[in-house]
Amino acid sequence: MGTAPVKAIMWSLFVLGLVGASLGVSELHVYWTVASLIVASVSGLILLRIRADAHPELERTDRRMAAG
Repeated sequence: MGTAPVKAIMWSLFVLGLVGASLGVSELHVYWTVASLIVASVSGLILLRIRADAHPELERTDRRMAAG
């Protein structure tokens, strides 16, 4: 899931979602704004998951620090 084409698609969806949300707010289109924010949020979460999967050593370090 962390391949370059997937990351490129997710980044473009994230940016398009943010641009669509700003246009929706400026034009006062509620459904357009909400749909764009959902697209931006989901793609942002997927990008965060890709980043977390790329650095598994950070997850283990955080668990040790929280436990001790």
